[in-house]
Amino acid sequence: MDTWFSSGLFPFSPLKWPNEEHPDYKTFFPNQILETGHDILFFWVARMVMMSLWLTGKIPFKQVLLHPLVCDSEGNKMSKSRGNVIDPLEIIYGTTLDNLINKIRNSNLPKGEQDNSIKTLKH
Repeated sequence: MDTWFSSGLFPFSPLKWPNEEHPDYKTFFPNQILETGHDILFFWVARMVMMSLWLTGKIPFKQVLLHPLVCDSEGNKMSKSRGNVIDPLEIIYGTTLDNLINKIRNSNLPKGEQDNSIKTLKH
């Protein structure tokens, strides 16, 4: 099942839907507010609204609170899949440049992305 499709069901599916008389559903759907980043408005938020309207006839929340994104030094969103995240323990306890390079080389990033990350890291 597509990730964004299944997550579109999230506002009501864990609340015992389609049993609209269940106390969880009656208490928590629709909800008041959703908090998310702007980067997934189309992928997730729009699908939750469309799926909720189509399957329940209700809008799943009244407000959307958009939080800022944490970005790297080049303005890219920090992401595990990009390999540009910071391990908080390395900030607390410290680490070596060689350790950081090894983590990048052992990641699932394509070789070109690894090279770019290491080049950026060394500057």
